[in-house]
Amino acid sequence: MTRHGTYRTGGTVANARVRRSRRTEANVAGWLREHGWPRAARVPASSPGRDITGTPGHAIEVKARSEFDPMAWLRQSKANAGSDRPCVVIRCNGQGDDAGEYLVFRRLADDELSKRGLG
Repeated sequence: MTRHGTYRTGGTVANARVRRSRRTEANVAGWLREHGWPRAARVPASSPGRDITGTPGHAIEVKARSEFDPMAWLRQSKANAGSDRPCVVIRCNGQGDDAGEYLVFRRLADDELSKRGLG
Protein backbone atom coordinates (compact mmCIF):
# COMPACT_ATOMS: atom_id res chain seq x y z
CA MET A 1 0.00 0.00 0.00
CA THR A 2 1.27 3.45 -0.81
CA ARG A 3 1.18 6.29 1.67
CA HIS A 4 -1.90 7.69 -0.13
CA GLY A 5 -4.10 4.67 0.65
CA THR A 6 -3.86 3.13 -2.80
CA TYR A 7 -2.67 -0.33 -3.79
CA ARG A 8 -0.27 -1.23 -6.57
CA THR A 9 -1.10 -4.33 -8.58
CA GLY A 10 0.56 -5.34 -11.84
CA GLY A 11 1.96 -1.87 -12.44
CA THR A 12 -1.38 -0.11 -12.03
CA VAL A 13 -2.71 1.76 -9.05
CA ALA A 14 -6.09 0.56 -7.81
CA ASN A 15 -7.75 2.90 -5.35
CA ALA A 16 -9.25 1.18 -2.31
CA ARG A 17 -12.39 3.30 -2.67
CA VAL A 18 -12.90 2.16 -6.27
CA ARG A 19 -12.43 -1.47 -5.26
CA ARG A 20 -14.98 -1.04 -2.46
CA SER A 21 -17.47 0.50 -4.92
CA ARG A 22 -17.04 -2.35 -7.38
CA ARG A 23 -17.36 -4.95 -4.63
CA THR A 24 -20.52 -3.20 -3.39
CA GLU A 25 -22.06 -3.33 -6.87
CA ALA A 26 -21.23 -7.05 -7.10
CA ASN A 27 -22.76 -7.60 -3.65
CA VAL A 28 -25.98 -5.87 -4.71
CA ALA A 29 -26.22 -7.81 -7.98
CA GLY A 30 -25.63 -11.09 -6.11
CA TRP A 31 -28.25 -10.27 -3.50
CA LEU A 32 -30.78 -9.40 -6.20
CA ARG A 33 -30.11 -12.69 -8.02
CA GLU A 34 -30.74 -14.58 -4.78
CA HIS A 35 -34.01 -12.69 -4.26
CA GLY A 36 -35.89 -13.09 -7.52
CA TRP A 37 -33.88 -11.14 -10.10
CA PRO A 38 -31.90 -13.94 -11.85
CA ARG A 39 -30.51 -11.63 -14.53
CA ALA A 40 -29.25 -8.91 -12.17
CA ALA A 41 -25.68 -8.05 -13.11
CA ARG A 42 -23.08 -5.44 -12.25
CA VAL A 43 -22.24 -3.18 -15.18
CA PRO A 44 -18.51 -2.83 -15.94
CA ALA A 45 -17.09 0.48 -14.71
CA SER A 46 -16.21 1.44 -18.30
CA SER A 47 -19.89 1.36 -19.33
CA PRO A 48 -22.03 4.45 -18.77
CA GLY A 49 -25.53 4.31 -17.32
CA ARG A 50 -26.99 2.10 -14.63
CA ASP A 51 -24.85 0.25 -12.13
CA ILE A 52 -27.07 -2.85 -12.16
CA THR A 53 -28.92 -4.32 -15.15
CA GLY A 54 -31.40 -7.17 -15.40
CA THR A 55 -33.98 -5.54 -13.09
CA PRO A 56 -36.81 -4.48 -15.42
CA GLY A 57 -38.75 -1.51 -14.09
CA HIS A 58 -35.91 -0.36 -11.84
CA ALA A 59 -32.92 1.89 -12.59
CA ILE A 60 -30.44 1.08 -9.82
CA GLU A 61 -27.55 3.34 -8.86
CA VAL A 62 -25.18 1.87 -6.24
CA LYS A 63 -23.07 4.02 -3.92
CA ALA A 64 -20.40 3.16 -1.36
CA ARG A 65 -19.38 6.59 -0.18
CA SER A 66 -18.66 8.43 3.02
CA GLU A 67 -20.21 11.69 1.83
CA PHE A 68 -23.98 11.85 1.59
CA ASP A 69 -25.49 13.54 -1.48
CA PRO A 70 -28.81 11.76 -2.08
CA MET A 71 -30.30 14.30 -4.49
CA ALA A 72 -27.28 14.11 -6.81
CA TRP A 73 -27.44 10.31 -6.73
CA LEU A 74 -31.18 10.29 -7.48
CA ARG A 75 -30.63 12.72 -10.37
CA GLN A 76 -27.96 10.37 -11.72
CA SER A 77 -30.28 7.38 -11.42
CA LYS A 78 -33.16 9.31 -12.99
CA ALA A 79 -30.96 10.39 -15.93
CA ASN A 80 -30.39 6.69 -16.71
CA ALA A 81 -33.90 5.47 -15.88
CA GLY A 82 -35.86 6.01 -19.08
CA SER A 83 -39.37 4.81 -18.16
CA ASP A 84 -38.10 2.77 -15.19
CA ARG A 85 -38.22 3.88 -11.56
CA PRO A 86 -34.93 5.36 -10.35
CA CYS A 87 -33.52 4.23 -7.03
CA VAL A 88 -30.26 4.33 -5.12
CA VAL A 89 -28.72 1.57 -3.01
CA ILE A 90 -26.16 2.90 -0.55
CA ARG A 91 -23.56 1.09 1.51
CA CYS A 92 -22.81 3.28 4.49
CA ASN A 93 -19.44 3.35 6.23
CA GLY A 94 -19.19 0.49 8.69
CA GLN A 95 -21.47 -1.83 6.72
CA GLY A 96 -19.99 -5.12 5.62
CA ASP A 97 -20.55 -7.13 2.47
CA ASP A 98 -24.15 -8.24 3.25
CA ALA A 99 -26.11 -6.25 0.68
CA GLY A 100 -29.34 -7.11 2.51
CA GLU A 101 -28.24 -4.56 5.13
CA TYR A 102 -27.70 -1.69 2.65
CA LEU A 103 -30.15 1.18 2.40
CA VAL A 104 -32.42 1.86 -0.57
CA PHE A 105 -34.06 5.15 -1.33
CA ARG A 106 -36.13 6.71 -4.08
CA ARG A 107 -38.71 9.42 -4.45
CA LEU A 108 -42.02 8.61 -2.79
CA ALA A 109 -43.74 9.16 -6.16
CA ASP A 110 -41.61 6.34 -7.60
CA ASP A 111 -42.14 3.93 -4.72
CA GLU A 112 -44.54 1.00 -4.42
CA LEU A 113 -46.43 3.00 -1.78
CA SER A 114 -47.62 5.38 -4.49
CA LYS A 115 -48.94 2.48 -6.58
CA ARG A 116 -51.13 0.76 -3.99
CA GLY A 117 -53.82 1.63 -1.54
CA LEU A 118 -55.89 -0.06 1.11
CA GLY A 119 -58.91 -0.57 -1.07
